[in-house]
Amino acid sequence: MLKRPFIPKLDPDVRQLMDETGTRHIEYVSLIVVFFETFSLALFMLTRKNFGKEEWGSFSSVLFCIISSFIVFLSTRHILKNKVINHVQVVILNICYYLVMSIWSMWSSYRRYANGEQILTFYAVEIMLVCFITLKPWIGIVLSLIVYAFVYELLYQIDGAAGINTINYSILTLISMVGMGVRYHFLMWTAEASVKLERAKNDEIQDKINVLRAIANIYDRVNLIDFKDNTEMSVRDGDAVKKKLNLQTQTHTAMTANLFHRVMPDQIEEFNQFTDITTVRERLGKKRLISKDFIDVKDGWFRAQYIPVEMDENGIPERIVFTTRDVDDEKKHEEWLVRIAMTDELTRLFNRRSYDEDLKVYREQGMDEDFAILSADVNGLKMVNDTLGHVAGDELIKAAADCLLLTVGKKGKVYRTGGDEFMAILHTDDVDTIINQVMTTAAQWQGEYAKELSISLGYAAAKNHKELDIHELEKRADSEMYQAKAKYYERKGIDRRHGESDNDSNR
Repeated sequence: MLKRPFIPKLDPDVRQLMDETGTRHIEYVSLIVVFFETFSLALFMLTRKNFGKEEWGSFSSVLFCIISSFIVFLSTRHILKNKVINHVQVVILNICYYLVMSIWSMWSSYRRYANGEQILTFYAVEIMLVCFITLKPWIGIVLSLIVYAFVYELLYQIDGAAGINTINYSILTLISMVGMGVRYHFLMWTAEASVKLERAKNDEIQDKINVLRAIANIYDRVNLIDFKDNTEMSVRDGDAVKKKLNLQTQTHTAMTANLFHRVMPDQIEEFNQFTDITTVRERLGKKRLISKDFIDVKDGWFRAQYIPVEMDENGIPERIVFTTRDVDDEKKHEEWLVRIAMTDELTRLFNRRSYDEDLKVYREQGMDEDFAILSADVNGLKMVNDTLGHVAGDELIKAAADCLLLTVGKKGKVYRTGGDEFMAILHTDDVDTIINQVMTTAAQWQGEYAKELSISLGYAAAKNHKELDIHELEKRADSEMYQAKAKYYERKGIDRRHGESDNDSNR
């Protein structure tokens, strides 16, 4: 029955936490004594008009207390710097300190004990407190009794215990022991609660890590960043080892630092900003994740992500997972889809959707001085379709596309906007030269089915029509193209009402 309160069996982690807490208390108490006694000494000196032998004796006694307490504080702090708390050394040091203080006090003020003062009892209580900080209760009680017997014997030798009320002394002893027992168990209970809480948190973290490891196979790298203890840990490693982070001098984790040499040179600055751990929590905020795609110089596209796994009460991420995943095939598929959506299947030119999107940009951002729109249409397509078939018509459309693309080159973009209709957005001061080159190239063409290629062209340049907006420039280019088309049919003697449709379309 007495085993639990007097000889408790402690968990090693609880014992260690009690040792750390108790020895820290010793350090703090020593420092508090220094400040308190220093204040008392200053007050003593300011309130004395004259200094006699007894005053100087009191001054020396208090000064000795200040110096010895400060020595104990420094010594205890030095011992506590060790990785393993050596509480036994601290206990021995403090017991010796209090014994020395007790003996000095008796020697310097033994006359006051004859008048009923009980200063030594307080030193005895302090000795017991030190014992109960780190020792089991029953050991502390035995040592406390020995200390009280020793102190009482010293008092008796000095003045025959004339100034000590034995009943009060005994009551003080009993109260001190009960108080120290309560303090010991309170320290034990708080340590057990802290250890249980920490283990519960660790179990929760471990569960999250296990979940992360279960899904880690879909990622190339998984790094757990803990801002509570400023560490990083690779979740994919079988034997995960935490590495310390110094947020005062470090802006990147070891994992992201190793990725810098793999990122494309023109993306290094952007990657540096994205992986900056000093700003990542602010950037995450209450988002589910942040991600950005980068190009690995060897393996192609990869996606970097920061995912919060634990938040504090203010919604600030305390634990974050950094992942990378190969998305090169995904990117190529996206590019293929974009290309399909924005290009014409037959000619591989940009399509009507791409043309409208580009016009929207120019409409919002404005046109440069060398901006021009070119409108083109294949002549005689319906006749070729009717007489030679759609294969020949397709041949003409592809020939016109190649002719325009070859001539325009890097001076603009060419679009197929309808069956035999084409548009080009140009950046040049000499559109006439491009038109002449298109006409010359078309005149030299000869196909397998159709024997000739004729294209009607019209354009409108921004510098020549500064009063027009982009939509009006487009209409003017179309108007000039239709005028050129009308002249072509007039020159050929073809009645367009029966021989050709302006909007004839091949696929």
